[in-house]
Amino acid sequence: MNSKLVSVIIPVFNAELYIQEAVESICRQTYKELEIIIVDDGSTDGTLQILKSFNDQRINLIARENRGLISTLNECVALSTGAYIARMDADDICRPMRIERQVKYLENHKDIGVLFTGLEYIDANGEVINNKVDDQYRRVSPVELLFGCPVCHPTAIFNLNLLTKEDIKYDSNFKNTEDFELWTRLVSQTNIGILAEILFGYRVHAQSITTTNNLNQRNTAVLALSKNLLNGKSNRIKKYLTVIYNNHQGSESKFQTLVAIIFIFFNLKRMNVKFTYYDYVIKSYRLMRKIIFSRDVNSLRRSR
Repeated sequence: MNSKLVSVIIPVFNAELYIQEAVESICRQTYKELEIIIVDDGSTDGTLQILKSFNDQRINLIARENRGLISTLNECVALSTGAYIARMDADDICRPMRIERQVKYLENHKDIGVLFTGLEYIDANGEVINNKVDDQYRRVSPVELLFGCPVCHPTAIFNLNLLTKEDIKYDSNFKNTEDFELWTRLVSQTNIGILAEILFGYRVHAQSITTTNNLNQRNTAVLALSKNLLNGKSNRIKKYLTVIYNNHQGSESKFQTLVAIIFIFFNLKRMNVKFTYYDYVIKSYRLMRKIIFSRDVNSLRRSR
């Protein structure tokens, strides 16, 4: 394992509209110690031709038949040889300093297993829609995941000085929620951090997985929470947990949400001893404030 090398893994499928810009943003990183592993998962458009046009010796391009995203992600991880593995999607854009900033932080904070960044949401044309960034660096607590996903998968960099490839293997039982399932596993195993800096452009368009599989993602996310973070299999707990989790999409009533929050509060430590009351109360307060003061579902969604 090369102690300075960062393996950037990029699964690709039918991304001809955006792949050029995505790969260029990686090739132009100020951090040069990269291997760029790109697996084309059986694209049927012009994606592969675009990928073959790149002349960068750091690129390792594999083209094969379609096997799906989870299989492709795990193949990319298996091929990597660096001490760090950075995620990247085929339709997003990295700012030039992204990898350098993340590696520097990990080298100065050796207890961090996974590190994310702040981001801008961009549309199909690359125009900024919104942003998501904290005021200062923070760590993700396990209880936060009950309220939704606080991190953005393609901004992740994994520290293999603390984790193994087996630790970050994606579970094929959680299609379209493979990333969230991974966070629910790792949050109890290592420290997960988020840099307070926008280093990524996350593209939102009609064909993105988040857009096309929203309902399925929410349902399987609750299954991931139950599998990895809850002690026991109480149906009442899972019922109220579903109410709380779905509320980051504005899906439940004020009364149902309040009842669910109170019930989970009194069962918090029974669910998981690593859940903290302080973080739970803060997240619950913010959730109820959104529900009470948001005029409609769309305004709730825009605030995410």
